[in-house]
Amino acid sequence: MKNMMLQFFLLLTLCSCAQQLKKDNNSKYLVSQIQPVIDGFFENIQKDKYQFAIDELLNKNENIDSKDSLTISLKKKFIGINESSGKFMSKRLLRSKQLDDDLGVYTYLVKYEKKFYRFVFVFYNNGNIVKIYRFSFDDVIDIELEEALKLYVN
Repeated sequence: MKNMMLQFFLLLTLCSCAQQLKKDNNSKYLVSQIQPVIDGFFENIQKDKYQFAIDELLNKNENIDSKDSLTISLKKKFIGINESSGKFMSKRLLRSKQLDDDLGVYTYLVKYEKKFYRFVFVFYNNGNIVKIYRFSFDDVIDIELEEALKLYVN
């Protein structure tokens, strides 16, 4: 009986480890698909190709209608901050979260000469391809800064 219980315990442990390994591998796949998109986006901004950057990002999802009024408004605001905030200086990842291989959310602190912003990228894996689901930006990043600074204070 003891031997049977030990075998059962080992089987459960192996199954649990296999599940965790599968989750880790899935997250690595998701990250490997997302990071080049974000890196390319910021590279274009650094080269003052911010209009191309936003167009290329949103075109990664064929379901985002470039003629939709919300999309047009987002693009105009994005171009506006790039024209009015001075030169792009740097970016810093504040947070990233993955939900297995389904969703990835990345929040960045983005610094310009005159102002800084929070950029939020949400990516979705539909099982076939990872694509941008939502992109937003604002200058209200108090909560992210507080959370990020908690790591350094104590």
